[in-house]
Amino acid sequence: MALPKKIKCFKYLVYSYVFLLALTGAAQIFLGTSLLWGHSVYYGIVQNKLWAPAAILLCLGPVTFILCWMGCQATNQRKRCLLGMFAALLVACICVQFIICGWSLAMRENLPTSVEIFIDDSFVEFLDKFSRTKVDNLHLWNRMQSQLQCCGVDGPLDYRRLSLPWSCCSRPEHAYESACDTHYKRGCLAVVSEQIKSRLLITAFGAAIIAILQSLGIFCAVHLTILFGKNDNTHPMNMNRKKKQQQFLPLTIQDKRHDLPSPINLSPSAPGQRVLKTALPPAMHK
Repeated sequence: MALPKKIKCFKYLVYSYVFLLALTGAAQIFLGTSLLWGHSVYYGIVQNKLWAPAAILLCLGPVTFILCWMGCQATNQRKRCLLGMFAALLVACICVQFIICGWSLAMRENLPTSVEIFIDDSFVEFLDKFSRTKVDNLHLWNRMQSQLQCCGVDGPLDYRRLSLPWSCCSRPEHAYESACDTHYKRGCLAVVSEQIKSRLLITAFGAAIIAILQSLGIFCAVHLTILFGKNDNTHPMNMNRKKKQQQFLPLTIQDKRHDLPSPINLSPSAPGQRVLKTALPPAMHK
């Protein structure tokens, strides 16, 4: 296949690859946003210890869209340096996503011990307020117990002699009132741990799948960069430019001697020509 045809073929492949990159960037933003939104339910308890992988995945979405623009510009304008930078930055983003995958799986293995400390400290503070004064109905623990359908850290027995809050009632008779017939049996530690484990697993597999999809077209971008270089070297205008540059190179002294015209032997019998008389050296006059 001729070189221009190869370049045209790989340009269309790179365009298709850029479209795939745009889809993966949208997937990064959607996945990261949904994971962070689910994490907001118990953010005040586990603080910022477990949302970092999802946040990094979300930030990689806009970076991917910038790389898409860079790839299109480099392909349209045939800029080898920009296309090479596009491929290098893309490899870096793929490596970051594989790191996110391993990091999420490692954090998942440390559960629930890493969450238990934060939940115990937060529940002790909530229990102290609940025993002395009336706690705000929109307190974090009331909202979490109501939304996650759990009660206490390990179960309803964590409230000991205190009456259960309204958020522990599965079917409260009146809103924000503690009187209820049935209550949730599961502790919030188990529910929160399960949800965090599932979200970390989704983060790990999502980052790995997106990284694999983004790595499919790196070969096309790298090969197109090489083809651009070959085309620049074989282009007629570039060849003429190189020839002109060689003509204006400085000559050495020996090259200058070789370039001098050879003396012409003028014959006295040649018509229309005259013999050049030169002065003889002093020794020749004797």
